[in-house]
Amino acid sequence: MSTMTSMNSSGVDALNANSAGMVPSLISIIKCSRVLIELRLADLGIRAGQDHLLVALDPDGEPVLTSRLADTIGVRASTASKMLDRLEMRGFIRRGESLTDRRHTTVCLTEEGRIMRERIEAVWDDVERYIFHGQSDDVVSDVRRTTAQLESILDERLRRLR
Repeated sequence: MSTMTSMNSSGVDALNANSAGMVPSLISIIKCSRVLIELRLADLGIRAGQDHLLVALDPDGEPVLTSRLADTIGVRASTASKMLDRLEMRGFIRRGESLTDRRHTTVCLTEEGRIMRERIEAVWDDVERYIFHGQSDDVVSDVRRTTAQLESILDERLRRLR
């Protein structure tokens, strides 16, 4: 059995219980929600991925190691560095040296970055309200709970593969 196959407790392949599968739906959900977000981010002059990076930074301006930030948003350090270059040029972040180890670079939000972070979070909230418009509180609650569970499962699986 491969590392990406799982059986339920009775030994039945749970993935074959529904031949249509969940992955195509997940891909569609990701693509559609990302397009909705990107349309709104374009109004802010922010590119895809930059939103995740800015929101991952401490809103109070506490420095974060660049390597830890890259891990948090799930990109290579070199990719994070390129993203930080663009954000630094726009005045949203400031780089510095780690106080404990000068070989490490830290990054923190500037006041302009904190404001942009708040605007990004507002975009995310608006998109979520748009997606759930007209849905009952029970539906919204169920989707949020299930999404959080799925995120936890996927995070665990990815940790095992890395």
